[in-house]
Amino acid sequence: MLSWKLVNKLCISSFQKNIPLSLVRPELIKLGCRKNLIRSLVTTSRRFPFSNGDFMSNLRNSDLSRFLIEIGTDPKEARYWLKTFKSHAGSSDLFMVVTVDNGVLENHSMLEKFASSISFLYRNGISPLLVCGGEGNQSTFMARKDYCIRNALKLNDILESHGTNARVLYPGCGVVSAERPEHGGSGTGHLLNVSLDIIKSSLATQHLPIVLSYGETTQGQIFPISSWELTAQMSRLLQPKKVMLINLCGGFLDEQGKVIANINLPTDLVSTENKIWKPTEELTETMINVNKLLCELPTDSSVVITSADTMLRELFSHQGSGTFFRSAEAIHRYTSLDKIDLDRLRALLHKSFLKALTDTYFDEISSQIHAVYLSESYSGVAIILKSPTQVPYMCKFAVTNKAQGQGTGEMLWDHLLRCEPHLFWRSKTDNPINTWYFKKCEGSYNNHMWLVFWYGVSDPNLSAGLIKDALRRTESFVPNGFIHNIPSDDEEERMGG
Repeated sequence: MLSWKLVNKLCISSFQKNIPLSLVRPELIKLGCRKNLIRSLVTTSRRFPFSNGDFMSNLRNSDLSRFLIEIGTDPKEARYWLKTFKSHAGSSDLFMVVTVDNGVLENHSMLEKFASSISFLYRNGISPLLVCGGEGNQSTFMARKDYCIRNALKLNDILESHGTNARVLYPGCGVVSAERPEHGGSGTGHLLNVSLDIIKSSLATQHLPIVLSYGETTQGQIFPISSWELTAQMSRLLQPKKVMLINLCGGFLDEQGKVIANINLPTDLVSTENKIWKPTEELTETMINVNKLLCELPTDSSVVITSADTMLRELFSHQGSGTFFRSAEAIHRYTSLDKIDLDRLRALLHKSFLKALTDTYFDEISSQIHAVYLSESYSGVAIILKSPTQVPYMCKFAVTNKAQGQGTGEMLWDHLLRCEPHLFWRSKTDNPINTWYFKKCEGSYNNHMWLVFWYGVSDPNLSAGLIKDALRRTESFVPNGFIHNIPSDDEEERMGG
């Protein structure tokens, strides 16, 4: 894996010696940098020149190279996510609640990566609240409490070594109130309430609060409580955009050992038909708990379970590396254009393709409509037309950039799989989404201008007919009708042909 530290060291060295970064391009290539990454580093070095003694400038340059390399994303996507999350920076609201597993706190390498990631977020205006679990295997209550405090202090120290001030909120400090466990003893207590005064005071003085999963009774007794219960309650009170559960191994795995990337709730809780994964007892319990929480958070909030070394990729790219839970937006199926707001649909397609549709597009397809699958907020659409082959043709598939990050693309595709047993479509050969299409299709054809994809078709003669039908279809966009005045906040990626 490419080391961002080596790249950053080389970049900063060139800044200090006033050497143009373009002159160290060969060295960057030796380190394994891609061409688009080098261009981004060169461009940014011109915009943000390094100055000796400027510690924060040093950190920002470090952040830039780390972001581009570790996230593994293209500059366009990087700009989108940074702008999306940093737009929250001026708000007094907390951006996310992060629960870190004890396994991460015990693993020095993972703890270093976690602290580095949290510091990166904080420097870039994204404020997290950290929760350390009170669960442990220690035989006595005192041993368990001491173990939890030591882990929290260890996290505090390593955060400060990265230039981020933190504050451990110790058990009994008045943040968490709880009832003693049933039948007495030293079991897990029941959470009653969370006081935000001390948490907000810490944030106001620019200290990241680290809350321990311990509650205090009215008699002053202290008991461990469920870290999930505490995380959920603080999330209900603070209404964050993200709730992250950080562990050593990442998201849930399917039967083939692959990460289950997206779970749409409550849809997947009711039915997992056409899913390649089946919920285990643990996953089902997690889905129930997360669904209950999401019902009490803003509609664009999400819950993510991922590992400490991939949490930035989960936040800042469309290709997350953990299990992403979100409230499923309703997908409506129409069999005509009559009840669709065509102005909003045209705007969605313009933003998605950055090209202007012909004025007669909707008139031309109105009599050919097989089905239109449209999200309630007009953030995603699949337009399916009738075909003489009897296999429906997907004329357009578009999802906004923001909705991609929220899992709408996968949700829309899952909806298609449930409702359309076979389908074919085409895409320009230079379309960046083709990699995704290859994963979804069961067959394809390339004539160097168009790629034709299909699924649910096994007859070679029928496949040949699909290819012929797809290639004969006329363009639905105005020639050279590129759109350049779409606001950057709504910038969309092409998804379709």
